[in-house]
Amino acid sequence: MKIKFKFLIIIIFVLIFCGCEKYDNFLSVHIIDVGQGDCILIKTPCHKNILIDGGDEDNNRIIKSYLKSKKVKNLDIVVATHLDKDHIGSLDYVIENYSVKKFYMPNQKDNTTHYKNLVKACSKKNLKIDYLSKNDTIKIDEDMKIHVLSPSYIQDNNNLNSIVFNLSYKDMDFLFTGDCEEENELNILNSYNLEDVDFLKVAHHGSNSSSIDTFIEKTSPQIAAISCGYKNNYGHPHKSTLDTLQKYHVNTFRTDINGDLVFYSDGYKIFTTKKYEVEY
Repeated sequence: MKIKFKFLIIIIFVLIFCGCEKYDNFLSVHIIDVGQGDCILIKTPCHKNILIDGGDEDNNRIIKSYLKSKKVKNLDIVVATHLDKDHIGSLDYVIENYSVKKFYMPNQKDNTTHYKNLVKACSKKNLKIDYLSKNDTIKIDEDMKIHVLSPSYIQDNNNLNSIVFNLSYKDMDFLFTGDCEEENELNILNSYNLEDVDFLKVAHHGSNSSSIDTFIEKTSPQIAAISCGYKNNYGHPHKSTLDTLQKYHVNTFRTDINGDLVFYSDGYKIFTTKKYEVEY
């Protein structure tokens, strides 16, 4: 069994001086509150911007306002984890209104309006669509890379086609899961050693179709973030998921309770500048 040797300190505390410029040299992960959907901004120490998903079709203004507040005008990478509307609904707007260098998605097509709008936006901007699958790697910065863990192949279920990737930065591992489900989680555990994940974006808005006991036990995240809408119709996050996270003492934060979530890292610890309400 591989043992990951590192002295990890996870710090959740409020800093007195919290101007954004103070943390420009840190990695920052922004879970943007788009209600019942996903939209995540990653800003790197070398000033690269990565956007994961784009919420629903009515989230244009939220995303625009948030990116403006973080002084984001250009996006180095945009990833559509899968083709559900609550993940790609506003990505056509993002493509049309921002300079995007690279765009990634699963190698899947769909007949939905939101998918067609996205493809049309890419075509208008002459933006090539690149596809990601298991074992693909993207180098972001000198100390940072993306390793794709899923999907292995394309299926009929959009969620099972979710791009799952680990972003490594020095001694820290950040796991982003889209809406992957139990089948994906088991395949990932059988293929990779993911012990000691530091940050987990909880899959599928905290649904009980994901975050199985074995997956949380093996990855043993220190911090987890759940993106879901306030009093949403799906009952996300499900109690069984929250119980599993509590069982393994994962500090869990939710957008339906706290709104936007922002975490910073120097590659050796994670911290936030706001006092969020923690689930456990």
